[in-house]
Amino acid sequence: MPNPDGPSGSRPSPAGESVTERIRTAIYDGTLASGELLIEAELREWLDAPSEEIAAALRELERVGLVETAPQRHTRVAQPRAEDRTAVLQTLGALVSGVVRVTVPTLTPGQRAELLAFVEHTMTTVAAEDADAHGRCVWGLVDRFLKHCENPVLVSATKDVIGALIYRVVATRSAETVDWSDLRVGYPHLRSAIASGDAVGAELAIEHVFRLQVPLQDLEVH
Repeated sequence: MPNPDGPSGSRPSPAGESVTERIRTAIYDGTLASGELLIEAELREWLDAPSEEIAAALRELERVGLVETAPQRHTRVAQPRAEDRTAVLQTLGALVSGVVRVTVPTLTPGQRAELLAFVEHTMTTVAAEDADAHGRCVWGLVDRFLKHCENPVLVSATKDVIGALIYRVVATRSAETVDWSDLRVGYPHLRSAIASGDAVGAELAIEHVFRLQVPLQDLEVH
């Protein structure tokens, strides 16, 4: 558990940051490790928050998959399973492809140029088969599509769950879990579709990047 006065003690919290966001951030940055027990008394001391706020925060984080609770046994940071990786990746792809589908037709020339440059950069990480760099790039690409999406309801709904899904993908990522052949196909198609304003083509390219075309029963751990 983070110690507010110790070296792992969490950075100062931005003014107004909620208990939920403080715990969420600590999970994302590794301050709270996968599988770490979340003990109410320790959370109260760390967060300087009442029990009811902490309980509400843990319920919300359990809802999005960042916390696991076994009644009468434990509450802990979720432990992503490698065998769930492809299903989680496909869920992300379904969300992101929808954002891409509605965003591509509305892009300004400047936004289109920004996305094309970032896709080109992402393709260099695929050519190098650099799993960590590619992971950072693909989430940067998702962020840019969300930033340019003009449908606030879709953006809000996607942001509600996407962080926890990304956490589960990142926690199970390794060089062996990345299918470079799918990425080498998907990104050139995405680049062409963005350049031509082809919303359906861009959606299909994203589905390829996130492996929606692969039946789960045909996969092992990817």
